[in-house]
Amino acid sequence: MPTPDKAKEILKAAASVGRLHHAILLYGNSLSPLEDVAEETATALFGRPARTHPDLFELRPEGKARMIRVGSDSDKVAGELPRNTMRHMLSQIRQTSNLGGRKVAIVYEADRMNFVAANAFLKTLEEPPADTTIFMLTTRPNDLLDTIRSRCVALKVDAPASEVGDEEWKSWIEDFSNWQKKLMRERKFKSDEVIMPAYGLLSRFDSILGRLADKSERLAKAQQEGLDDEILEAVRAGERRGVRKVMLAQIEDACVGCALGGEGVPAVKISRAVEALERAAGLMELNMNESCALEYFVISSIRIWTR
Repeated sequence: MPTPDKAKEILKAAASVGRLHHAILLYGNSLSPLEDVAEETATALFGRPARTHPDLFELRPEGKARMIRVGSDSDKVAGELPRNTMRHMLSQIRQTSNLGGRKVAIVYEADRMNFVAANAFLKTLEEPPADTTIFMLTTRPNDLLDTIRSRCVALKVDAPASEVGDEEWKSWIEDFSNWQKKLMRERKFKSDEVIMPAYGLLSRFDSILGRLADKSERLAKAQQEGLDDEILEAVRAGERRGVRKVMLAQIEDACVGCALGGEGVPAVKISRAVEALERAAGLMELNMNESCALEYFVISSIRIWTR
């Protein structure tokens, strides 16, 4: 499993001897390093910065639902398909290169293609345009159609595990740990000692998540590029999801850590607490309100540790 730098070396070496596959699936636990690998490889293919090259074509999810639209004839304006749709991108890469050289397409968060968009994309993978390289970036490769994955060269990019180093978040984790230890120690408690602090944790979680997502480097880069509001909304939602994923992983570590530190803590209770957190995370992935999903975990924790 190569690091981002090693992945760049592998792809550049393949390109230098004319053996770079027409469809490359880059996947890993974070989108930012995948974007860096794709963009730097595109720069090597073009021989000049990819970001300003007229033969770089990009497709991104749109809106809070973060979906990649297929684009239909009914959406056409003056005979043109809407920008940032699958069919618009495919029509561009089928045309002659603007500068007479290679064309590169980058599909961000490729797992966000709906079934119609995925099938339209599949036809191009089966009959790829000449002198064209397509990069697909995703943190969820198993959500892609098997028929798409089978037509790509897949490369997993190993990026260091992310951590939230924010001081306010560290304070939250400490307060959460103390709250859970209190549950483990006391089977009987007053509501103001456990339930009220729990809702305080929920409120603070939402505030910290929003702040960290809004200051992410990837969102800042997207804003600097002047992307459409719908695309920026999708980037913002994607960044929130990425930060949330790291925060939930740290909650799980804290949950298990303080449970293992207690004497005579039944392993089954630790397992049930982790399952409740994973259930909450799954509900968030289905676009359930984050506060409601985390509230489910908190209430489940009270039940688990006080019975």
